[in-house]
Amino acid sequence: MRRAIKIVLIVIAALIILVAAALFIITQVIDPNDFKPQIREQAREQANLDLQIPGELAWQFWPSLGVSMGRTEARIANQQALFAAIDSASVSVSVWPLLFGQVQMDGVQLDGLELNLEETADGANWEQIGPRDKSPETAQEEPASEEPADSGSMEIPLTIPSVVVSNGQVRYRNTTDGSDIRVEHFNLNAQDVSFDEPFPLQMSLRYQDQSDIRMDLNLATTLAADLDSNHYELNPMTLDAQIAGVTINPVDVHLEQRLEVNLNEDRASISDLVLEAAGTRTTGQATVTGLTGKMKVAGQLNTEPFDANKALEAIGEKPIETSDDNALSKIAMSATLAGPENSVMVNPLKITLDQSTLSGSAGLQSLDTGKIVFDLALDKIALDGYLPPQAAAKEEPKGEATAAGSSTGKTGGTEALSDAELIPVDTLRPLLVDGKLRIGQLSYQGIQAQDMLFAVNASNGILKLTQASGKALQGSFKASGSLDASAKTPRIQVASELNNMQLQPLAQLASDKDLAKGILNLKANLNASGNSEKALVGSAKGNVDIGLSDGTVRGLNLYNTLVGGINDMLGRFQALAALIPNQESGKLPKALSEDTKIIDLNAKASLDKQVATLNSLDAKLEKGSISGNGWVNTLNQDFDLRIGMQSPELGGGKYLQQATWPLRCQGNLAGSPAKWCGPDREGFEKLAQQAATNAAKGKLKEKLGIDAEGDTTEEVLKNAAKQRAQEEIDKKLGDKLKGLFNR
Repeated sequence: MRRAIKIVLIVIAALIILVAAALFIITQVIDPNDFKPQIREQAREQANLDLQIPGELAWQFWPSLGVSMGRTEARIANQQALFAAIDSASVSVSVWPLLFGQVQMDGVQLDGLELNLEETADGANWEQIGPRDKSPETAQEEPASEEPADSGSMEIPLTIPSVVVSNGQVRYRNTTDGSDIRVEHFNLNAQDVSFDEPFPLQMSLRYQDQSDIRMDLNLATTLAADLDSNHYELNPMTLDAQIAGVTINPVDVHLEQRLEVNLNEDRASISDLVLEAAGTRTTGQATVTGLTGKMKVAGQLNTEPFDANKALEAIGEKPIETSDDNALSKIAMSATLAGPENSVMVNPLKITLDQSTLSGSAGLQSLDTGKIVFDLALDKIALDGYLPPQAAAKEEPKGEATAAGSSTGKTGGTEALSDAELIPVDTLRPLLVDGKLRIGQLSYQGIQAQDMLFAVNASNGILKLTQASGKALQGSFKASGSLDASAKTPRIQVASELNNMQLQPLAQLASDKDLAKGILNLKANLNASGNSEKALVGSAKGNVDIGLSDGTVRGLNLYNTLVGGINDMLGRFQALAALIPNQESGKLPKALSEDTKIIDLNAKASLDKQVATLNSLDAKLEKGSISGNGWVNTLNQDFDLRIGMQSPELGGGKYLQQATWPLRCQGNLAGSPAKWCGPDREGFEKLAQQAATNAAKGKLKEKLGIDAEGDTTEEVLKNAAKQRAQEEIDKKLGDKLKGLFNR
């Protein structure tokens, strides 16, 4: 028995020595470079590649059996451009297990991989790789041959101790859209690679594209791969990246997660997510089903409170200057990913901005159309704290200098307006939007608004504000409008209405002065076309109806303006004093108030070429009434109004009843209201002449019985003179006749 065992061992040892000797002879005697022509021929036939191997092929015998390859280049057949190349590569297996019919890989190394991918309107270069020996007519799918399992065949290796890829680079270019993407410094290191057990994996690369965006990535993970079920898991996965070119400073990003992908189940999931960047931290989890069909997303994301200005500082941007130092210091988000198939919806969504909370739902309703939908509610917000700090000291004072310096008048130009493109029509045209925003309370520079609702939709290049409504200043407002960007020239249309709103805060907001108060009603319909400030202002047209009740215009007393004009007229025509009641000293007393009190006012205006034409103005004042027309240049605030005023205090006389006194208001709205208006002296003189004429007519009719209706003043005086002369002649003639008869 011992002898038999000894013989067997001797035979096994002899076989081992024989196999080892054979391997040694093969590796030492056979030169692998002799096979280069056959390798190139197979590459041409099987892959349509011209393979060049300027580097050396070499055997390795002990302790591993393998082959190494030097510089190798591949070009698509009949093309000069390099498609792929490697500087060196090697594959090796352990010799000792090989003697027992087992294959155990020692490692795979690949250095200097270079790959050039290019896509044109005619197709991609990688699509040309493959066999070229079969015509489309004869190329048919050949059934796979079933080979019986050979129990004596070598075992396929299940584990590779080391896989190393170093100094790789890939370039992708697309001539149709200008894409030019480079992946450089690609390095991969995997140990104990197996499809039965998880194995560690490290990877690093640099990404750069045509927009000069650069990303340096470092990935460390443990990969579990089940090829039979197409199930892959990266757990844990840590990714560190530095992103440059998007912001002024490069941004460091740290990502931790557990990623699981099951292709058979068409599902991917992310759990234990931690994302840190620019001072922000987001955690959560998400699951995506229907990867290749109708995708559905579910999960939860939470962003911890962060300071917006510190985040801006981290990326190199200037901080947002606000009047409240604590503004933007506490921003947080909670988002639940939920929605039907083929959508990405957040419902509910909660965003906290300091003391304000925005909640509701938002997202992509359809991944096919890209339609954006939202239904959000903002509980409250005080906008003043988010405005830039006041810089009143740097502003030029407004007043008479501004008004005097304006000389453009009714035809004021648009030189100060920009010709630059204002509306991003290419971005707006494909938009599909349907959304609503509700605001419970909003405050802005003393104006409080409540119960606000805004609704918008966009399709076919037309963006519509279907509703804008709310309550403010003890009244309400509503508006609608549209921006039509479907044609070459954008068109804007706006309709708005204010009902029973307090005018004072609006006037003060517009002019920084307390100019007027009252209860305002306004209706406006405006439209414009163009794609710049200059074009829109120059083309703006529309109509405005204004109503004001219980109002006051501060710093301007139209009654005193009228009295001043009449007193000036009395100084030049003292005889008119007898025609104006309630004045004994030759001058009318002025009112103590410096304001004009308005009981009720109605006006209609039209806008064209930045000039608002006041077509009609009718108002009942505390002291009289006015009517008129004129224009206001909306660009430089020049204006010119002609007003007719009637006053009961001045119309009590017999010959000034229903007299309409002409006033002229002109200048600039930035000037002093006290200097806006004055009497129209020519019009006052005509009224004085008319009053004198009427008085003369009345006296003639009363004393002489002459009806001078329709005559002018000169005709009345001439007729009166003739009448007096005739009376004198008749008197003298009568006296003579009496003397004659008395004789």
